[in-house]
Amino acid sequence: MRKFTKTMAAVLSLTMTLTMVTPVFAEGETNITPAQTTEVVTPTPTPAQPPKNGLFVNEGKTYCYKNGKLVKNKYGYKVKKNYYRIDKKGVATLVSTAEGLAGARLDKCGGDLKKAFKWSSTKIKYWGSVGKPKKGQNQVEYYATYGFKNGKGDCYVMAATFCMMAKVKGYKNVKMVKGTVPQANGKNGAHGWCEIKIGKTVYAYDPNFAYTYRNSNVKHHSGYKFTYKMLGKGFGLYKYNLKKVKRISC
Repeated sequence: MRKFTKTMAAVLSLTMTLTMVTPVFAEGETNITPAQTTEVVTPTPTPAQPPKNGLFVNEGKTYCYKNGKLVKNKYGYKVKKNYYRIDKKGVATLVSTAEGLAGARLDKCGGDLKKAFKWSSTKIKYWGSVGKPKKGQNQVEYYATYGFKNGKGDCYVMAATFCMMAKVKGYKNVKMVKGTVPQANGKNGAHGWCEIKIGKTVYAYDPNFAYTYRNSNVKHHSGYKFTYKMLGKGFGLYKYNLKKVKRISC
């Protein structure tokens, strides 16, 4: 009887111990250890590096590099088939071919407008078979592009190349003028020149006038920056027929 009592006591003790250590789950629950979550770390992207040569876009702005260096302060700069104007911070802006060619030439003139005028009046060899722009094409850009690419042309080409360089230089009110001037045979001949309004005054610039009179014995004005009021005052200036002219913006 004592042995039975001891055995029962041992069984009861073991039962109580198991009851105390065994968790009780509600209906429908199971004894599942929660899965451990792994934090995903996104790597920081490596900033794009500019090329040794060519264009580079950063934060919506375009830059140009040459031999690993940022190009700055260019009136006209060619990259492949396109032209850009580049400011002092290196930001490049796409421009037309005529503006780009004018800017590149103005850079070679040191940004000096008077040197640009001299280039138009001395480096453009007179050539009368220039052709005409297509319908709807900007005439100034057509004649200027022809002159910069070919180094020859007529009075329209000389005027247009200078007009474009003046525009690129920053002058706002620049126009190419198509009109007529009296000729030695008594007839009026077609002629082209440039006007720039500075303040309230309109100045004329005529590269072909300078070209024509440079090697003559006639006392003349340089053709650079004069007013029409100076006409007929001993400078050998053309007598422009101003009543019927066509002014074309660049």
